[in-house]
Amino acid sequence: MSEMSKNEKMARKDPLVQRLSADLGSRLLDVRTSEGLPQTKLAEMVGTKHPRISNLEGGLVDVRISDIVKLARALDVDPGTLLDLAAYKLEDYPLPPPDNHARL
Repeated sequence: MSEMSKNEKMARKDPLVQRLSADLGSRLLDVRTSEGLPQTKLAEMVGTKHPRISNLEGGLVDVRISDIVKLARALDVDPGTLLDLAAYKLEDYPLPPPDNHARL
């Protein structure tokens, strides 16, 4: 897997990105298990590998919109079932202060 870009690293520090990733993962796990679908089968259905599904369910990776659509289609649910963006407000998740420490 490729190394995370600077923008991806910065995004992972954003508390809203962290919350959305965790919530998507939790909802994905709930829907997948309620359907009795193994991670390996879901991975096959969306054209990825088992570890990617595991990482998504664990909230460990940022997800693309195209990933949400593929997952929703595979699970036969609306995309909003997996990620309800209307439930979040920016002011509830302020950005942490910038890390201005120089590298040694």
